[in-house]
Amino acid sequence: MTEARSAGHRGGLWAGGLVFGVGLAMMLGVFALAVIAFLRVPAALAGPGESMGRALAVAGLQIGFLFVMAYLSSLFASKGLEFFAAARDPERGRGAARGSEG
Repeated sequence: MTEARSAGHRGGLWAGGLVFGVGLAMMLGVFALAVIAFLRVPAALAGPGESMGRALAVAGLQIGFLFVMAYLSSLFASKGLEFFAAARDPERGRGAARGSEG
């Protein structure tokens, strides 16, 4: 029973670490996209034939998408940390799932 239990914990630790790593990679990707987007905005505003309103609307849309992607990647990484913590200490994981009952 202990071997099966420790193997389950080991699998949970790996799954939690993997989910956290993917969430962290998603966050880094969002930050890279943000840098690229913010380098393009001044060039779009200064470019000939581009209206300022359209360039600002596109920039606003990009900011909105980046915010949503950053929020979702942080939720993903957070869930990985929760998996990791639950696999490391199952009693704590069950208590967190029940709330503050006991």
